Amino acid sequence: MKQLSGMDVTFLNMETPTTFGHVASLNLFDATGPAGENVLEKTKQIFLDRIGSLEPLRRRLVEVPLGLDLPYWIDDPNFDIDFHVRHHAVPPPGTPQQLSEVISRIHARPLDRSRPLWELYVIEGIDEGRVFATFTKVHHATVDGAAGAIMLASLLDVDPVPPPPEVFPWTADEIPTDQELLRRTVIEYLKRPEKAVRLTTRAVRELAAASQNGGLRALVDIVAQPIPGPIGNFMRRRLRGPNHEVDDPPQLPPTAAPRTPWNASIGPHRRFAYTTLSLDEAKTVRRSLGCTFNDVVMALCSSALRRYLEKHDALPDESLIAGVPISVRTGEETDTYQNRVSMLIADLATNEADPTKRLSRIKSSMDKAKSTFKTIPAETLQDFTQFAPPAIAARAMRMVSRLKIMDRTAPPFNVVISNVPGPNFPLYSGGAELKHFYPVSICTDSQGLNITVQSYNGNLDFGFIADRDLVPDVWILTDLIQEAMDELLTLT
Repeated sequence: MKQLSGMDVTFLNMETPTTFGHVASLNLFDATGPAGENVLEKTKQIFLDRIGSLEPLRRRLVEVPLGLDLPYWIDDPNFDIDFHVRHHAVPPPGTPQQLSEVISRIHARPLDRSRPLWELYVIEGIDEGRVFATFTKVHHATVDGAAGAIMLASLLDVDPVPPPPEVFPWTADEIPTDQELLRRTVIEYLKRPEKAVRLTTRAVRELAAASQNGGLRALVDIVAQPIPGPIGNFMRRRLRGPNHEVDDPPQLPPTAAPRTPWNASIGPHRRFAYTTLSLDEAKTVRRSLGCTFNDVVMALCSSALRRYLEKHDALPDESLIAGVPISVRTGEETDTYQNRVSMLIADLATNEADPTKRLSRIKSSMDKAKSTFKTIPAETLQDFTQFAPPAIAARAMRMVSRLKIMDRTAPPFNVVISNVPGPNFPLYSGGAELKHFYPVSICTDSQGLNITVQSYNGNLDFGFIADRDLVPDVWILTDLIQEAMDELLTLT
C-alpha cells in the first residue's frame, strides 16, 4: 500500500462533470497479414504477461474516509483484464474522421475510480480493415509523460517476433478498512508538522538562492500572468518592461493572455483530430534556422493557431501565451511512476505576421523561459501540494466549474502545447508494426484546446483535442499545421 503524492492527487482533484484527468494515446498498427488477426485476445495476453512489472496497470485507489488525507494505491484484489481491454469497431470505410468520432466519445468518459485507472480499446475496421488501433486511456494521477514512455517501452517490442517476456509475479493487496485508513491518517498527521518544518526550511533556503539569481523575480512573473485589471497590468509592465542595463528581452509580453474562442468554460464532450508531419522536414528547419526542435514545434503551432483565428476573424492584437509541460525528474526518485511535472510559460508571437520574426520571438521566449525556470525551486514548491486536504481541493475545483469562474477571469495562458520525444525506430505489438502514435491529452476550463506532439520513427504525430462546442471545426487545424510546415520550409 502506497500513498499518492500531492501532485498525483492534483490530477484527481481537477476532475469535475466536464473535466477529466486522464490522458490517452491512439496507436495505429498494420493489420495486414497474420499479425492483424485475433488482436483482442493477443492484446489481453500481452498485458497479462507483463502486468507484474507495470505497477500502474494493476493498482487501484483507496480513498481515506471524509477525504481527510491523500488516498492510497493498492494492488487490486479484483483485477479483471476483460474489464480493462475492450473491443470496438468503426463503420466502413473507416476514415480518419470516423475514427476520430469514436475517439472523441470514448475520451469524454471518466475512468472508474473503483478499478485500476486505465482502459484500452482495440478498434478494428480502419482504412477498410488494413489498419487496427489501440486507444489507451490512463489517468494522469497514475503516470506523467516520462513514466508513460517507460510503460510504452514495456508493452511494445523492438522485434516483430520477440523472445518470451520475463514474467514478474505479483500479489494482490487486501482492501483496508476505514478504521485502518483513519489510524494511518492519525499517524500521518502527527508526522506532518515535522515534514512541514523540513520542507519550509528547504524552500526558504532555495528561495533565498533564487532571489540572488533571478528566480524569485521569475516566480513572481509567473504569478502575475493571470492577474486581471490595472493591478495585473502594472505588475506585468514593471516585471517585463525594458531593462536598460542589459540587453535582456522579457520572456513574455507585458499583457495578460488574451481571450480566444476556446478560452472559456468547457462542456463534457470532445472533438479530436490528428495528422502527421515529416520529422526530417522539422530537422531541416531546425538546422537551417538555428533553433531547437521544440522551437520548431512551437512555431508550427503558433502559425496554425494564428491562421485559425484569422479565418474566424478572432485574432487578438495581443500575442497568445502557451503553457509548455516539462518534467522535473532528477533521476533520484524512489517511485518511477510518481508525477514529477511542471510547466513553462512562453510567448507564441501570434501577433507577428512575419514567420522569421515570429520564430525568433518564440526562440527567445523559450530560451528565457528555460533559463529562468532553472532558478525556480519547482520541485520543492511542488512538494507543498501534499498538505492540501483532498476533500477541500476537490470541492474547490467543482465550485470553480459550477460557477464558471474561468469565464470571468483572464486565462493564465491560451493553449497547452506538449512535445513528447519517442523512439526513431519501429515498434511492434503481437507482431503488428506500430505505424503512428497520436497523443490525446486533457481539456480544462479556460483551456478548451490542447495540442500534443509525439515523435516516432520519422514522424511527427499531432493530436488536437478540443471542447466539442468551443472548437467545432478542429479538423481545420490539421491542414493549417501542414501549411505552417510549408511556410517554415520556404525559409530554409
